Amino acid sequence: METKKKLKLFDIICLSFASFFSVELVASQASIGPSMVICMLIFGGAYLLCHGLICAELGGAYPDQGGIYVWVLNAFGPKWAARTTWYYWVNVVGFVPCTLVALIVVFQQIFVPDMSITLLTAFSIVGTWIVVALNCISLNESKFLTNLGTILKFVCLVMLVCGGVYTLVKNGSANEFTAETIFPVFDMNLLMLLPVYIYSLTGMDLLSCNAGMMDQPEKNVPKSVFVTGVVSIIVYILSALAVLFILPLDAIDASAGMIDAIITVYGASRMLVIFFGLALVIVYGSYIFSWAIGGNATALQAGEEGELPKIFAKTNKAGAPVGPAVLLGIASTVLLVFYGMVASSNEGLFWTLLAFTSIIFLLPYFIMSFVFLKLRKDDPDHPRPFKVGGKVFPKVIAYLHAVFIAIAIIGYTLPPEGEDPVSYLIIVAGGVLLTVLIGEWALNVARKNKEAK
Repeated sequence: METKKKLKLFDIICLSFASFFSVELVASQASIGPSMVICMLIFGGAYLLCHGLICAELGGAYPDQGGIYVWVLNAFGPKWAARTTWYYWVNVVGFVPCTLVALIVVFQQIFVPDMSITLLTAFSIVGTWIVVALNCISLNESKFLTNLGTILKFVCLVMLVCGGVYTLVKNGSANEFTAETIFPVFDMNLLMLLPVYIYSLTGMDLLSCNAGMMDQPEKNVPKSVFVTGVVSIIVYILSALAVLFILPLDAIDASAGMIDAIITVYGASRMLVIFFGLALVIVYGSYIFSWAIGGNATALQAGEEGELPKIFAKTNKAGAPVGPAVLLGIASTVLLVFYGMVASSNEGLFWTLLAFTSIIFLLPYFIMSFVFLKLRKDDPDHPRPFKVGGKVFPKVIAYLHAVFIAIAIIGYTLPPEGEDPVSYLIIVAGGVLLTVLIGEWALNVARKNKEAK
C-alpha cells in the first residue's frame, strides 16, 4: 500500500536538524578548549564538505525508501547492503541508550544530584521502551516530535549563547583566548578528540531512510543537507564558545557541561532552569526518535527483501517497523545492563557507550565512500538532480571521507582519562567483534531462508 507523502521541505529540514545536530556533544566540543573553533572550521568543515556532497548526490539520485541500504544495494549487491544495514541498525541500538544516559544526566543535575549509576541505567531502560512505542506509529503522525524538538533545540541553544554573551560582558571569559590556546596542538589529545568532530557531523544520509514519506525527495533532500550542514557548524561553534565563556576548562564535564553552564547563568531562576531541563527532554527525545525511526526503516527494508531475518520485516497497519523497533528495545536494554555494570561512573557509562556506538556507527559510512565512486562508474547516466562536478574532485572527496572515518574509528579505541586502558579496549573491541559475528550469523540465516523459498 502506497503511503501518502506528507513531509514537506520544512518537515524534512526539521527531521534533518533534529537527527543531525548532537546537543549532547556541545560540552564535548567545549572540553577541547578555545582551539575548538579552528578545529571545527578546518577539520569539521573539510569533513562536512565531503560528507554533505556525497549524501546530497546519492540522496537526490536514489530517492528511495531505505536510504543507505538502497545505495549499497545498487553498488555492491544484496550481501553488502544487508551487512551495511546491520551495522546501521546496531549503531542505533547503542545510540539510543547512549543519548538517554546524556538526557538522564540533565535530570540528575537539576533534580537528583546524587543519582547512582544503577538508577540512571533503570531510567534509561524505561526511556528506551518509550522510544520503541513511538517507533510503532506512523511517521506522518509522529513528525510533530521532530518539528517541536528542532524548535526547542534552537530555543535552548539561544538561551545558552545569550548566557555566554552575558557572562563575557559582565565577568569576562572563564577561559583565555590567546594565540597559544586558539591554535590546536597536533598531538595524541587531538587524535582522541578528532572523532568528536566527525561523529557530530555525520548522518546526513538519515533523511533518505524515509524518502518514501517525502514530497520531491530528489530535490528536497540535497537542499536540506546543505541548510542543515551550514547551520550546524555555526551553532556548534557558538554554543561551545558559550560554555567556554561560562565555565573554566577543567570544570567542563563532557556529558553534563551544557546543563552546568545553564545552571551557572540562570541558577537564580529555578523556573528557567526547570524549563530548560524539560525542553531538553523533548529535544533529546526528538533526536533519539529520528535516529531510531531511520535505523528501523532501513532494517525494515532489508527485512522485506529477505536480506535480514524475517522478524525485521514485521510491520503494523500504519506500516511502522514494529519488528526492528522491538528488537532494538531488547538489545538496547541488554546493552544498558551490561555497560551499567562495568562503567565506573555516569560519565564513564556515557563515553563507553559512545565509543562502542560510534565505531559501529561509522562502519557504514566508510563503505558509503566507495559506494559513491562505484555508482558513478557503473551508473553514470543515472539522473542526478545534484551532482558533484569534475572528474578528479569526486574521487578526492570520497577518499578523504574514508580517511576521516578511519581516523575517527582509531580515535574511539583510545580510552578517556580515568578509564583503565586495557579494560576499556577489551570492552569496546569485544562489543564490536561480537556485533560483527552476530551480524554474519543473522545474514547467513536470512540468506538460507531466502534460498529455501
